[in-house]
Parts: sequence; C-alpha cells; structure tokens
Amino acid sequence: MSLPANPDLAPDGLHLRFVEFAHRVLSRDPRVKALWAGGSLADGTADRWSDVDLRLAVADDDRPGFMADMEHTLQAMCPVLGWRRRSMRGDDLVVVTFEGPLRADFVVTSPASLDRRRYEPVAPLFDPQGLGARLQQMPFEPRRRTPHALLQREAAQVPAEAGRLQHAIEKSSIVAATQAQANLLESAQRLLLLLRDPQAAGRLGPKHAADALTAADIEPLLVPLAAWSGNWPDPAVDSIEPTLDVLRPLATAAEARYGVCVPVHAASPATVPQTRPAALAVEAGCFLLVHAMVGATYYNRGLYTGLLWGYAGAARFAADFAYVASRGAAPVPAHAAECLSLDDSAVLATALRPMRAGGVRGVRSLATGVAAAYSRFLERACARLSVKYPARLDQAVSDYLLREGVFVDDFR
Repeated sequence: MSLPANPDLAPDGLHLRFVEFAHRVLSRDPRVKALWAGGSLADGTADRWSDVDLRLAVADDDRPGFMADMEHTLQAMCPVLGWRRRSMRGDDLVVVTFEGPLRADFVVTSPASLDRRRYEPVAPLFDPQGLGARLQQMPFEPRRRTPHALLQREAAQVPAEAGRLQHAIEKSSIVAATQAQANLLESAQRLLLLLRDPQAAGRLGPKHAADALTAADIEPLLVPLAAWSGNWPDPAVDSIEPTLDVLRPLATAAEARYGVCVPVHAASPATVPQTRPAALAVEAGCFLLVHAMVGATYYNRGLYTGLLWGYAGAARFAADFAYVASRGAAPVPAHAAECLSLDDSAVLATALRPMRAGGVRGVRSLATGVAAAYSRFLERACARLSVKYPARLDQAVSDYLLREGVFVDDFR
C-alpha cells in the first residue's frame, strides 16, 4: 500500500486508518483486481474535511454479485451510517458516510474500461497486475472554461435568478427568495473569482476558489443579506436592488476586461417542472444527508456564499418534506413552499430569518436553523411514506457540523 504524504492529515487520524481498513477488506476479496486511492489523497492535498476517494477494478462477470454484497463489504470496513449507489458512465458510484463521521466515495469499474480517457490522479493500494498504469498512461487536464464561456453562462443566469428573486418577493415565498438570493451571491463570487484568478475560475471547483479568494473577499458579497425587512420577504418594502448593487461593479469590471456583457436586471422567470413523485423527493433528501458534511469544507475554507447556497437548497428540500408530511404520496409541486400550513411555513420562516443578520454569523445561523427544520420535516415525511428515517446519520452529521464551527451553538 502506497500513499503520498498528506501533511494536513494526522498520521493516526481517521482518514488514513480508514484507508488501511478498506485495503485490508478489499484486498482479501478475490473479485477485486485492483484498488487505488484517488482525489486529494492521491495528490497529497487531503485535510480533515476531505472525503476518501477509492477506485476498485472488478471484472464485469463479478460486478453484479460484488454490488449485491456491497453493504456487507462496507460494514466490514467500518460501521456505516448511510450510503447511496448510482450509475456513472458505466461505473458504479457508492457514496458512504461511516461512523466518525467520514465520507467516502467508491467507484467500482471494469478493468476493460480503464483505457477510457480521463484525468485521474491515483495512488496504488492493491494492484498485483499493474492495472493502474493504464489509468496513468493518458492523463489530461480537466476541461477548462474560458473567461468568455464563464461570462456567457453568468449572462444567462443573473437576469433569470434576479427575476426569480423578484417573483419570490411578490409571492412572499421566503424559501424561493432565499434560494434565488443565494444563487445571485454565488454569481457574484464567480465574477469576483474570474477577475481575481481567471485560471482558477476556469476550473470552477470550490478548492480553487478557496485558493484565490479570502474570507475578507467574500464578506462584502454577503452585505445584501442585512438589507431585508423584518417581515422579509415583504413586497411593500423589500427590493432586489441591494443584491444587484453588489453584482453591478463586478459585471462592469468583467465586461471591461473581457468584452462580454452580463446584464444585471430581472428577467421573467422561466417555467419550472410542475411536480415530482413524493417518494423521489424523500429519497433525494436522504441522499443529501450523505453529502451534508461538505458544509464543513465550505465553511472552513471561507466559502460562505457556497454554504449559503447549500442551505438555501436544503430549505427547498425541507419544504418538499413538509408538503409530503401533510399530503402523503401526492405529487410534490415545484411551488410546494407556497402550499404549506401556517405552522410549517412559520418553522421555515424562523429558520431562514437569521440571514438578515448579514455576514458570516447570519449564514451560520441560517444553516443551523435550516438543518433543524430539515431533520424535523424529513422524519415526518419518512413516517408518512413508511420509509426508514436515517436518524443516526442525521444526528452524526449535525454533531460534526457543530464541532467544525458550521452551526451556531446557541441557536440550537
């Protein structure tokens, strides 16, 4: 087993101990032809907020049986809090949260597919046939987006999100307003990143943004959060202008440098899908719990707009759960947040209003409140559909985010 040095990981810490457990279990399974570490572990940049990326080569004839045994295999490594599986370009992706908690991604692939072109740093853990050489023969850089392509995307997104924010204010939909506001502030961050470091902006990933931007850069982007009224969203008082005022100078500077105009105004919001099955909404919510620890990565790398964006989306899920809890298996409409009981609407409004405090404290308070509402409504929705509520996973992730500083202790 060979891993590069990861100086930001404790030698006896959870990440490296887990890799040893996984190696011990998988190297003894004759169906596993090779095992590699990938991602930040393989390139030496992992820290305590990183997940563990592992890639396994399993012959096509053995894959159905191997995947059928997956839960038993995972439990043999470490107690499992929650996991989900999906297909990804012919591979099987298994996303797991283990006790600790620790997130891990397993990609189960066929040896025959290893020659497919991809960029993939790997470190061999178990590879008696030398299959990993085929992964490394054709490395290439991830596709980069040019500044012009990035600006064209923002030119399409900013007016649409401003229109959604205006519409949400008019409908007094606090959930929709929060999500549109978060999307606009994410656009502001991307414009700032594009002006500060075009190369990092072209790669788009949160780690690159953290390398190029500081907390002091992000704090001014959060100023519009404190501009809302006490009854926000209130059509008589509230305005989209404070948010657009943050975007305008960034869009002007980007146009001056790159010659691409990003319109900073509200356009009519596009129509959205009408409904989705209640069971799918709840399944998606349980899947999101497996990913929830990403919040610590955002917060501890100073990506507060990313944290706001994540929990604004979680608020929309919470509204879907509240709808399922009251309507059972009825299809969930896109505007579920506007169809809730007064009591459920009040819970969400209470969770979201701390954003008005502005700045990082307001975002952390919002994350804390939304997480509590999310748990409450998800449990009710699971009970209504007779689906098992992942209580241990939910509690473990909440405790982790509290320890890592994402949540505000006195709010809970």
